[in-house]
Amino acid sequence: MNTGSQTACSISAHRSSHLLLDAAVLLMASGAHTERVNRNLKRLAAALGFEVELFFSLSGITLTLSDHRHEPITAFRKVPAYGVQLSVVSAISRLSWKAMEEQMPFDAIEKEIQRIRQLPHYPKPLVILMIALAGMAFCRVSGADYLSVALAGMATALGFYTRNLLLQKHYTLPVCVAMAAFVASGVSGIGYVNAVIPHPEIAVATSVLFLIPGIPMINSIVDLVHGHIITGQGRAMQAIVISMAIAMGITLSSALLGVLIP
Repeated sequence: MNTGSQTACSISAHRSSHLLLDAAVLLMASGAHTERVNRNLKRLAAALGFEVELFFSLSGITLTLSDHRHEPITAFRKVPAYGVQLSVVSAISRLSWKAMEEQMPFDAIEKEIQRIRQLPHYPKPLVILMIALAGMAFCRVSGADYLSVALAGMATALGFYTRNLLLQKHYTLPVCVAMAAFVASGVSGIGYVNAVIPHPEIAVATSVLFLIPGIPMINSIVDLVHGHIITGQGRAMQAIVISMAIAMGITLSSALLGVLIP
């Protein structure tokens, strides 16, 4: 009987470790900073009757689960990609509090995690439209005329579409960002060549703002403040690489358009 009980507990611990790693990967891939992931998983583990220790790196998460009665279980899960979906982050955070306070059973938590995983993204056409409107708004606030605003909106939309298309074809993120910056700055840089707008530099500058790695920058600072040095440094380096890719794309388009001084 004792052996059977230990086996059942081991199976439960294995299932719990996989469930917790599912939640952790969802959080990391959706834009949560590391300390938030750490807190949410500790609450979920407590609801399942376990204690959890976590080790984070930019490429994956290592989890050790224990209940002080049996051998601890260690598991690893790779984070496949990083993006931003704050509805997922918020939903898992609420679930972790509810699970801890109401002592939700394993099956209920697992079902809710699966539901959160299926949360829909905004439609791509709507996202492109809103990104273009944001670029136009930045351009107008910066003092540009309406023709520059229209050019910045078109360039932003084309750049965003280019980045998404290349990501779907599984190109690396820096390549996607560099090509998106090349397309956006190239389209908005037409104003330099034809001299049809009074302030083409504003259109060029605002057309690539959607590529700025704001989430990695913010999360890197938060991670470093909370002592998650590895992920903090990794995210900071990721932000630097993306920034360099943006600069490379703008430089290439400027050279192609003949804007750069020989």
